[in-house]
Amino acid sequence: MSKIKEVLVLHHSHLDVGYTHAQPILLEMQKRYIDQALEMCEMTEDWEEVNRFRWTCESSYPVLRWLETAKASQIDRFKHYLHNGQMSISASFMHTTPLCSAEEITRMLYPVRQLRSQFDIEIKTAIHHDINGQPWPYSQLLLDAGVEFFIMGINIHFGGVPFNRPNAFHWEAPDHRKLLTFNGEHYSLFSQICDVNALDTHIMAKGLAKYLHKIEANPEYPFDFVYLTATNLPLYDNNPPDRELAGLLKTWNAEQREQTISFVTPEQLYARVRAHAAALPTHAGDWTDYWNFGSGSSAKEVKLNRRTKQGMKAVELLDAFQAETDVSYLSIKKQAWEQIHLYDEHTWGAFNSVSEPDHLNVAIQHMHKAHYAYQANSLTGYLLSTQIEKLANNPLQSKEPEGILLINPSSVPISHDIRIPSSFTFPGRHLNADRMRQVLMNNDTHHQGTSYGTAQLPPFSWRKIPIRNLQEAPQSKGIQMDPGIIETAGEGPWERKITTRLGTIETPFHVCNYNPLTGRITRLYDKQQDWEVLDANSPWTLFQYVQETVDPIYHSNNRSAIFPRNVENGNNSITDWNHDWKAKRKSYTRLESCSVERSAHSATLILRWDAPGVEQLEQRFTFFSYRADIEIKVVLGKQDITTPEGTYFAIPLNLQAWRCHYDTAGQLVELDDQQLPGVCRDYLTVDKSVSIYDGQHGLTMSCLDAPLVQVGDFNFGKEQKHVPRKANPLLLAWPMNNYWDTNFQARQPGVVSFTYVLSTFQKFNLDSTMVSSIQAVTPVFTTPVIDCKEEAAGRFIELIGEGVRIFDVKRSEDGTGIVVRLCNCMDQETNVKIAFPDRVIEAAYKTNVLEETQSELPVVHTNRVNISLEGKEMMHLFIRLADSLDS
Repeated sequence: MSKIKEVLVLHHSHLDVGYTHAQPILLEMQKRYIDQALEMCEMTEDWEEVNRFRWTCESSYPVLRWLETAKASQIDRFKHYLHNGQMSISASFMHTTPLCSAEEITRMLYPVRQLRSQFDIEIKTAIHHDINGQPWPYSQLLLDAGVEFFIMGINIHFGGVPFNRPNAFHWEAPDHRKLLTFNGEHYSLFSQICDVNALDTHIMAKGLAKYLHKIEANPEYPFDFVYLTATNLPLYDNNPPDRELAGLLKTWNAEQREQTISFVTPEQLYARVRAHAAALPTHAGDWTDYWNFGSGSSAKEVKLNRRTKQGMKAVELLDAFQAETDVSYLSIKKQAWEQIHLYDEHTWGAFNSVSEPDHLNVAIQHMHKAHYAYQANSLTGYLLSTQIEKLANNPLQSKEPEGILLINPSSVPISHDIRIPSSFTFPGRHLNADRMRQVLMNNDTHHQGTSYGTAQLPPFSWRKIPIRNLQEAPQSKGIQMDPGIIETAGEGPWERKITTRLGTIETPFHVCNYNPLTGRITRLYDKQQDWEVLDANSPWTLFQYVQETVDPIYHSNNRSAIFPRNVENGNNSITDWNHDWKAKRKSYTRLESCSVERSAHSATLILRWDAPGVEQLEQRFTFFSYRADIEIKVVLGKQDITTPEGTYFAIPLNLQAWRCHYDTAGQLVELDDQQLPGVCRDYLTVDKSVSIYDGQHGLTMSCLDAPLVQVGDFNFGKEQKHVPRKANPLLLAWPMNNYWDTNFQARQPGVVSFTYVLSTFQKFNLDSTMVSSIQAVTPVFTTPVIDCKEEAAGRFIELIGEGVRIFDVKRSEDGTGIVVRLCNCMDQETNVKIAFPDRVIEAAYKTNVLEETQSELPVVHTNRVNISLEGKEMMHLFIRLADSLDS
């Protein structure tokens, strides 16, 4: 006799925004599915409880779209079936990727508050299907939103799953709270196991018996039920309610078989799992995603969306202190956030994107997906220009500007090299409408043009400077350059004698040596740490370009060499990664030119190459006299290649017993030690940076545009349980690839650029690493000021204390104050003070992530709040200020 007495079936659609249909089509279809589910609920409402039809909206986004056009009577029906347990709404907004920032994840939870209020329901569960993980801070943000139960249904196609599933455990958040989690089977497995389309309970019984035998063979499985999900095959994704499934289950149960089968909502599953909670294990760590390597297939749009989110940080900060109440503006901001969310959703395109890359539907879905990034960027550009023009107090029309405005929208101080574009000062008429053409967060730094010295910008600050006060900066004596080639004429008329020595760029922080004839960087020396940064014996050099392909000597040139997929294996959580696939790696074929560009406070080594897979390749290594960073900018013209290929830039590091931290959704995580067992270690998606270090030295690489990295070696496809700590590891930037065999794009031809910033250090420190990475990714916004007779400066917020960063500031949803989000990146409790210069604090409250008040905070002398944060705690504050900003 089986110990399993019940089979619980969660029926859902599985939301892919794309893949099966063009995105606008399926979003309309998803709305209709809710109406169809309501019909099925009504048809079966009078059935026995065990047989009733139940439907789960696993993502809130389609529900919100449905509510926009649903009739009042339909909304009432929905509420009724939510209350009687036949319908359910998950707290998850969409199935998202680790491209999401902490603020983005937070905003995706905001609909929970609306839906709870509108339908008078609790919403304590969250569901993610398909995707392979979530950033570790997601667990604490869910808990902050009142979510108590998390369900995963991972698809291990090009992926992996932690532990032996199905299982349940307590997922310990960075702040040590625990989120009850069910690590379930791949979605749709009930429909597949039981072959429900056959409409035959005997066939169902055979398939189910085979599955239950596997479950009962696992002595660690603690439940007397199994939980599976059902979709409506053959449409695995974006499918409607199965109109025959309820009758089939009713027939099964009438046959008095050993197990009953009933529909279940996530709330009902939560109740069953919670009864065993005391006996379940606890696991802490990042649920690092496998799937997001596909984001490298759309490098231009990924870069654009990352820049957009930096612009939106500034928009929200400025809007918090100079609130814009125009209805059109507020509508645009809502649209911009929606487009940001849609781009970071896990679906990239059509199911046949790789098998038929020239198919019309592939092009259509790619255009829709890309449009999310472009639309979000343009709308955010409008919002940002609107806010900056307001801060500058610029008229709509004027003569030439008198000054410039600098804005640091981040929580860290920034040293900024002042440059004035020629468009700021041309004589004659200047228009606000003309300035609005510039989308400021899209500007790439070239360090060209006249420098007017460096400005020190405190956190959350602005500064106005009259142009007449600016003087061209002299060249810094802290930068020394030697081009390295001496050429002298020979004795004959056609002869030359060339004497070559290494070129050198030296700053107060680094020495860089390079061979001007070959382009190879032979040395990078950290003067302050007395550290030779590069492994001198490595075949690779600093940020060397690498094209990786499937080696045709060992494999046919297709993606099955890396992942020979077997669906049956996947349904049984058996990996199909080929850990021993053979790669062919090629680099530069010829140096086209080598030159050095000098400005007042920087020197840039410019290398132009011929290389495989690209039409052109330029690398710019910029060293500064006033900051210890090295900025690396790469511009390449990608060839139209549809066969599997990866693009890397390698850094061979001179480190021994090394460790690694990377940041995800605002928290720093240690590679291996702070990851769940079985999650992705081969490659990482970083929010801002990755750091690799030993006990004496280290390097942080901040990734402004492309978030994928590999640590230790070329690791793709190894499915490592632990990254080997070999001496002299490679740190690999991995901006582009087309390795996925579906969904993601097979090609991405054209010119694209990426910027990375390297920072060397002696001792790794969580707080200083967070500071340096925020400095690296934050743009300082510069704009003309029409009326600027005198210099002026101001700060929006002042945070006193170490270890805590403000990761976002926004106007409260009710418009009566501002919301400040803080994160303690340290492991220990930290005390900080927050103040608002020249403003009076009327009231301060600690809220949850949804801006619901939890407790009042005392205000010290009307202008300061003292706060204590536990280790790794995220905190949300509501502040009501008495004064408005005086520019």
